Amino acid sequence: MIRPSLAAAALLLLGCSSPSPGPSDVPLVDASSDIASPDISMGDIPSPDIAMDDVPPVLPPRRSLPPSARALSDLVGFSLPGRDLPVGASPSARGRRAWALRTLRSLGLHRVRREIFWRDVEPTAGTFSWGAYDALLDECRAAGVDVLAVLAYGNRWASAAPGATDYHAPDDPRTFARYAAAAVARYHDRVRDWEVWNEPNAGFRFWLPTVRGDPPAFGRLVSLARESAVAADPMARVAFGGTVFLPQLITGGVEFTRRAFEATPSLAPSLGAFAMHAYTLYPPRVSPEAEGNGEVSHVHKVEEMAAMLEASGYDLARPIWITETGWPVTAEVTEERQARYLVRAVLLSALAGVDGVWLYELGDGNGRGELVPEDLFGIYRYDPDTADEVDPAPKRSADTLRALFASLGAFHVTSREPVAGAPGDVHVLALRDASGRRAWAAWRADDAAEPWRWTPPAEATELVDMMGHDIGRGAAGVLLGGAPVYALAR
Repeated sequence: MIRPSLAAAALLLLGCSSPSPGPSDVPLVDASSDIASPDISMGDIPSPDIAMDDVPPVLPPRRSLPPSARALSDLVGFSLPGRDLPVGASPSARGRRAWALRTLRSLGLHRVRREIFWRDVEPTAGTFSWGAYDALLDECRAAGVDVLAVLAYGNRWASAAPGATDYHAPDDPRTFARYAAAAVARYHDRVRDWEVWNEPNAGFRFWLPTVRGDPPAFGRLVSLARESAVAADPMARVAFGGTVFLPQLITGGVEFTRRAFEATPSLAPSLGAFAMHAYTLYPPRVSPEAEGNGEVSHVHKVEEMAAMLEASGYDLARPIWITETGWPVTAEVTEERQARYLVRAVLLSALAGVDGVWLYELGDGNGRGELVPEDLFGIYRYDPDTADEVDPAPKRSADTLRALFASLGAFHVTSREPVAGAPGDVHVLALRDASGRRAWAAWRADDAAEPWRWTPPAEATELVDMMGHDIGRGAAGVLLGGAPVYALAR
């Protein structure tokens, strides 16, 4: 996730309008009445003007994919920063790791994304230190958690730029490739999937000293890292690092990636996987279905990226991963809305055909950073000490995700079904499990719209709300709002 300074945030923000509050959706209670949200207004953060040149004149090409064959509990993971999954032997670090892994498994999930920082494992050129990551990855394996490891960022000694930081691009990408080879060789028995870098088009943060990154340079670095990684472990799947999708005064993910592939034509066909990010305009505040005013819906993001990948020679039979998406809880995004958006994003990711989606993140930060929303993406509230016997308190989204995977975790999405007479924002997704049992997830994408009455298929005998509560099946059907409901055939 981007972690900008206030100046950088001002550069990025488009100042798009936030959704207007609407009536509570039926049958669930509007959580804004009993769950407090931080008094943070996005209007407090400066927003730059948008030049008309930044608005695409025509819709970009799109390529739809079949829905993911993965069951939902096998599709979804969490992208965890060092705050959630720290290295180190201190009681605090060990306690936080134990809580994160225990929580992930209690949700019914087994996938996590975590950086292996170059600066940590090769503090001086040619000298490696692996102990902290050995312990982390051993604990993940013991917990039954599969790690998508991010080969992360630069190294001060690898850049001659004045005042070089760990986020400066290396002067010679071969030095990064040697680190990649060493990491893959070290962890070939614990990690299969690797992602090279994170948000390289957010150059002001992750590819210094640029503002928008350097597509040709990044493509060269990924190509060399992939070659060295596969030489170290032929079974390794190496992904192009997830980009910021929308062009908020930086080059958008599709165009950035296209330029990288054009500069290194052999790269796209050689990749074992491809990663992208699917946030709405920063800071995220609208629904995953939102379209227009600079927004691209969740499914259309995947389709636009897939079209570019296919045109560049990437084999679409290989994985496309959404390695980050999420929403912070703010005055514009209440805990109720965060919960709805995350559940809907999971279901839409499956519909879009990706091979994995990693939500950002488990726990909130302390809110003391320069840009407060960065600390509010968690599905659990801030807890300064997870080494004690009291776990962090869940937000509503933790409970709704737990209910989603309890109800539909064994099911995979098969289609979006047409519903006669339904408003255009009504979504009804059909699902099946390995035994052929059927289920449906239904909601309205317009959270402010009046509820619409949906009659579930006759074979659906169980109806539950987003929290997993049985709501019964009446002859008149169920009122759909922004909170998904699940119908299951037994």
